[in-house]
Amino acid sequence: MPTEKSVASKQDRSIERGKVHFPAGSKTSWSQKFHIDFLGVFLVFFLTGIERVPAVNEPHYWTKGAHFWDSEFGKGDLFLESANAHWLFYATFGSLTRLMDLGQAVWAGRMALWFLLAIGWTWMMRRAVSDQQQRPCGAWVATLSGAAWCAAMRWGHLAGEWVVGGAEAKVAAYGLVFLAFGFFFSKRWTLGWLCIGIACAFHVVVGIWVLLGSLFSSFMLDRLSPEEPQTSLRSISRAWWLKHGWGLPLAIFGLGLGMLPPLFADAHATTQTSTQAAMIQVYKRLGHHLAPTAMSWARWQAFAGLFFVALVVLIGCLWYGSTSPRLLASKRKRDFWSRSRWSAWPYGLRWFLAQAIFGLLIGLLGCLVDWGAFFGIWSRELSAKLLKYYWFRWNDVAMGMWVSAGSIWLALGAARLASSAKDPFGWLEGYGKRISVPELMLFGVLVFGAWGLVDRIRTRGSDWLGEGERARLLSKSDGLEEQQLHYQDWLKVCDFVRDKTRPGKLWLTPRNQQTFKWHTARGEVAAWKDMPQDATAVVEWYERLSECYPVDSERSLMPWTTEKILDLHKRYGFRYVLIDRRVGGQSPPLLPLVYPSSGDENSTFAVFEIPGP
Repeated sequence: MPTEKSVASKQDRSIERGKVHFPAGSKTSWSQKFHIDFLGVFLVFFLTGIERVPAVNEPHYWTKGAHFWDSEFGKGDLFLESANAHWLFYATFGSLTRLMDLGQAVWAGRMALWFLLAIGWTWMMRRAVSDQQQRPCGAWVATLSGAAWCAAMRWGHLAGEWVVGGAEAKVAAYGLVFLAFGFFFSKRWTLGWLCIGIACAFHVVVGIWVLLGSLFSSFMLDRLSPEEPQTSLRSISRAWWLKHGWGLPLAIFGLGLGMLPPLFADAHATTQTSTQAAMIQVYKRLGHHLAPTAMSWARWQAFAGLFFVALVVLIGCLWYGSTSPRLLASKRKRDFWSRSRWSAWPYGLRWFLAQAIFGLLIGLLGCLVDWGAFFGIWSRELSAKLLKYYWFRWNDVAMGMWVSAGSIWLALGAARLASSAKDPFGWLEGYGKRISVPELMLFGVLVFGAWGLVDRIRTRGSDWLGEGERARLLSKSDGLEEQQLHYQDWLKVCDFVRDKTRPGKLWLTPRNQQTFKWHTARGEVAAWKDMPQDATAVVEWYERLSECYPVDSERSLMPWTTEKILDLHKRYGFRYVLIDRRVGGQSPPLLPLVYPSSGDENSTFAVFEIPGP
């Protein structure tokens, strides 16, 4: 029969590990149940991601998915017929385009992806801050942390990465990553690595950074584990392989499935073509995501703010970790940053910190690569070849994950630990029960997450048009009535193209739009948004843009003349020309006018046909 002393000793040992002991048979509050937390997370993600169709990248992904299942959709389009870098997304979610129209398919895809994200996030966070019996240490753990994470990513990202939003391949990959982390925290390593492998197959760039980060985190946490005695590096490596060795081949197999299509697509590209394509991707098209020297100062300031908050959360977690009775009772002095301070942390919290450190280190290496080229230490070509792999993507995600997880642990998990130990630094002396740092932290997490949600809803609520539709088509300098007129004219001309012109013919379209294929199912010579993924096609795409859309010294579009249109027709073989009358100096070419029959019918756009069989 256990004595009072033995029971107290057991509770003390639980407290030492940062876990609260629940007696057998204790009931779980309804607010702590998985399905309640999941519904909260899904609502958070739904309110964060909801916007009018299409979102900014959805025309890009879903027209490609439609062509994957129907080769007649956009026939002749360079982008649609280029390599399928995200083939698993097109093969799975793209099949929805065979069952419903694009708008409906996108909504179905969004709901499925948000469901996957919510399941993954709930599973991950409830395992990250749980006790030894896998019970969360507080209610609404995943919901509160999910809202805080969404706000942190939105306001604190450096390179423009987002997760909760439109339906595309990386959203599926991140949902699987969350599931994988939840399995890792439950010590189900093989299932976790399997999920990482499937994530790599969905989006290889997301997957490879998460895979490398997980290798780094798992090995470092084994090396620095406060629960294990100091052993040799060789022994740690052997133990690590015994634990992860069965699942890691599954992750590598998935990575291979994701990498093979782009590798095969670039197999016949020359070194010069590959270099030229990298320069186009990094320094001409995607610099705001890939090159630190192209990122705005405002983004650097925002990330600096998030990084400062991450440091504050780290210090707070170390502080509460130091309240362990074992450490306080020890007469031996310990350094504040000692690994023994981790003994109060759940494994998942250590994992998030390791992932955030890995993401930050990789981001710093990316900065060095770009800055080295900027200062002439090495060539920009070498820098471009390295930077095209999105070195800052995981940093944007992982830093926010650490902030939200650390904050929620302080607010919900460490409160009980703090209540059972003395204040180690005397910071709360004299305040008694009038102040509770965990309660203040919980209030801060709640306010921050709610503020982010309200601001997101307010912003999206004022949008009368999807960002994928608005981008490039409408000018911010125009008034609302003028924007609505231009948009209605765009819909009218797209309806005419879809219903009244022959399918399978290539089009020369205005540069300032990105939804022609979305509305018409017709191929176009080139579109700024639709950059292919293989090197040869990237170079050709950029040459087409330069040829078809010349600009003057002030970077304004130059109008098309009849001679210019006919010359482009000889090069690219399009049959129809869609004219944007808003281009300064644009006059009707000397070609048969197909649409409109009168100026009142459409004052913004006109369709001309190249004579021929």
